[in-house]
Amino acid sequence: MNELFRLSRRPAVQSAAYYEQGWWRRETFLDDLHSWARTAADQPAYVNVRRHGAETATVTFGELADWVERLAGVLWSCGVRPGDAVAFQLPNLWEAAALWLACGRVGTVAVSLPPWAARRERDLVLSATRPGLIVTTDDADVDGCETMDVITLRDLLCRARSAAKIPVAERPQVHADDVCQVLCSSGTTGRPKAVAHTFNTRYAGARAVAAQVSAGAVTATAGDLTHSLGLVRNLLSPLVTGRPSVFLSSYDPDDWLDVLERHRVNSFSSTPLVLGELVCAQRQRPRDLSSLQQVISTGAPIPARIAAGVRECLTSRLVNSFGMTESGLVLNSSPETDRAEDTLGRPVLGFEVRKMENAEPARLRVRGPGLCCVMFDLRTGTVVWDASRDEGWYDTGDLVRQDEHGCLRYVTRVDERIGSGNMIPVVEVEGELMEHPAVAEVAIVGVPDQEGHETACAVIVPRGTAPALENLRDFLSGRHMSEEFLPTCVAVAATLPRTPMGKIRKAEIRRQIADGTLVTFGHLRASR
Repeated sequence: MNELFRLSRRPAVQSAAYYEQGWWRRETFLDDLHSWARTAADQPAYVNVRRHGAETATVTFGELADWVERLAGVLWSCGVRPGDAVAFQLPNLWEAAALWLACGRVGTVAVSLPPWAARRERDLVLSATRPGLIVTTDDADVDGCETMDVITLRDLLCRARSAAKIPVAERPQVHADDVCQVLCSSGTTGRPKAVAHTFNTRYAGARAVAAQVSAGAVTATAGDLTHSLGLVRNLLSPLVTGRPSVFLSSYDPDDWLDVLERHRVNSFSSTPLVLGELVCAQRQRPRDLSSLQQVISTGAPIPARIAAGVRECLTSRLVNSFGMTESGLVLNSSPETDRAEDTLGRPVLGFEVRKMENAEPARLRVRGPGLCCVMFDLRTGTVVWDASRDEGWYDTGDLVRQDEHGCLRYVTRVDERIGSGNMIPVVEVEGELMEHPAVAEVAIVGVPDQEGHETACAVIVPRGTAPALENLRDFLSGRHMSEEFLPTCVAVAATLPRTPMGKIRKAEIRRQIADGTLVTFGHLRASR
């Protein structure tokens, strides 16, 4: 067993409370699957739309249970054993979901590699987790994997059709507190990290997500099955609720709108980036979205312009959710009482939040049953956090403000603080600039001024002719923003580098400014 997958236990009193409150349990998702296979074998578990809508594969709970056991038999015949790692880099296919569950049957750790990950990122993960088996697509680049067993998904499925299932007497004893999953953080700031979850932490996350939607609702999420968002909402939630999830193997906005209409989806989740694309596509060719009762925005702050577009074109009921790879869902806004663009909302059931400083804004810490058990640096293997530290409290690295109603408002990342004197509220400045008619996208990053002090640079993707710095500053002043918060220089970019989940890669923007790829203009003296 890889030492990095050892279980780091929470304090006994805290763990006992999670069991007592029902957030943790003795069973695993495999028990859920076989329970549904006995009681609702013909009910759909996954509706997987492929090839830009040309093909739809609907998999029932009975079929899924059979495939999982056969795939587990293939893994077992390949010599995979409890505590080993199985890595896979696959698109959004129901077969990838079945493979994840098969890993759970064998007791192996599923190491999920995003489909978009290039060789550099892939090799970093493989070097740290040392999987015994890698599952890929037919056209995958497997150079550098010569020391590992590699099998294509096509071959794996072919073998599974005739594979013997693991005899019941030989099935490994899998505990709900065993590590079952390693996910990689987005790496938008800091060093890339791997996050290890147990069946119980993932179960708590799936329960919190299930509570967001009404009974019987058809759900869909534009998120990779290899990312925490798609994993919990698309792969695991049906096993908790018995409701099917609908997911695509692409991010094309027209494909998604067609799916929402055709499958009468009731609740849709995605990032602000994807939601903005859906709004534009819906305006160009409207679909019947009368069944859509709710849209959940997550992964990044939602600009007011996009929030207004969602309400106009998709549904009036918009929810803002705050979660992390490390924790799953933590905070949720109320569509009845909150404007999603103004707040992160309140903690979901089971989670506690605490501000580290008695000030506004303050650093946010969280604690709850969905938090991972351990997190380690992919480059060094060093454990950077585990659940036994600080009574289970985790420093999110985010700065928040609390309003008079007890809701939290996101301000910025701690490591995105900008300013040598007063700290600049990055998200608020970005939100205001998104209202500028000549700004399509914007990121505020810190750059050194002529004296070496950190100041704010507005990096914009223009809508038509790029506005000058003075125009941007006048616009913000006209919206009553304090002078010390105004950008002192500007850079114009064709696009902003983003992760597939829509988060802006600000470290990459700063690198481009530093090496001259992005040229900055203006350079006014910042207010002190």
